[in-house]
Amino acid sequence: MRPSFLSALDARVLLFDGAMGTSIHSCADCRPEDYLGRDNCTDILVRSRPDLIQRIHENFLAVGADVVETDTFGSNKLVAAEFDQEMVGWVYDLNRQAAQVARAACERFATRERPRFVAGSIGPGTKLVTLGQVSWSTMLDSYREQARGLIDGGADCLIVETCQDLLQVKCAVNACLDALDAARRSHRDIPVLVSVTMETTGTMLLGSDIAAVVNALRPFPIASLGLNCATGPTEMAEHVSYLSRHWDRPFSVIPNAGLPILVDGRTEYPLRPDAFGQAMRRFLDEFGASIVGGCCGTT
Repeated sequence: MRPSFLSALDARVLLFDGAMGTSIHSCADCRPEDYLGRDNCTDILVRSRPDLIQRIHENFLAVGADVVETDTFGSNKLVAAEFDQEMVGWVYDLNRQAAQVARAACERFATRERPRFVAGSIGPGTKLVTLGQVSWSTMLDSYREQARGLIDGGADCLIVETCQDLLQVKCAVNACLDALDAARRSHRDIPVLVSVTMETTGTMLLGSDIAAVVNALRPFPIASLGLNCATGPTEMAEHVSYLSRHWDRPFSVIPNAGLPILVDGRTEYPLRPDAFGQAMRRFLDEFGASIVGGCCGTT
């Protein structure tokens, strides 16, 4: 029987891989036909190229990641509907297959002393409740189907990440709890993690500051709260400091490799590994982060 994610989190800092998108886009043998006619739909690769996705997971596990995130950032009904109705019907299977692929990678590297874990990635989608672009009930149904597939595929935890709207976060967390209840599992068996995105403006996209985030999400039975994407570690420091003083559970820090820049028409992330590592060391030593990792631009 695998150790639980929560027991590992209690015992040590966990290193997360949050760079699936960057890894896919830099992969030399990812072909246009692998997208099955759905341009840039990276989530579809768990169906067409599970070998590629498993290899990406294994590359991160080989260099020390404790947790790999599934290739499911946009695998929900709302996003799938922007491609076609056939893909909407694949949502459950895409999530289940993605978790199984990640699970297979983890089982290759796990040992009794160093278990490896699968985090089911649940992204923000493309429509926000607060802006009136989608109803709560429609979003809830969309996320519930995604969570159901991730749970059935063997995810050890669920991470609601890159969140831009507090209502979207609450909806996604409720959907995860509904799916866990339906599967007769609990948030202690498969914990729910939340990671919000703070823009360079100092707030979430819709204007909530870190204090609002902490107070809005404190009542929910989530195992950790943190930050990912949008900025590099330098821009996250003030928010991380606030979490360390005001959040009563573990917290995560998963930055980009600096702020993106354009180089010859390409988006590049300027922070090199040594500088990134030094910045992350501060979050461990000074602030006591429980989960650290890398998002866009990290490899």
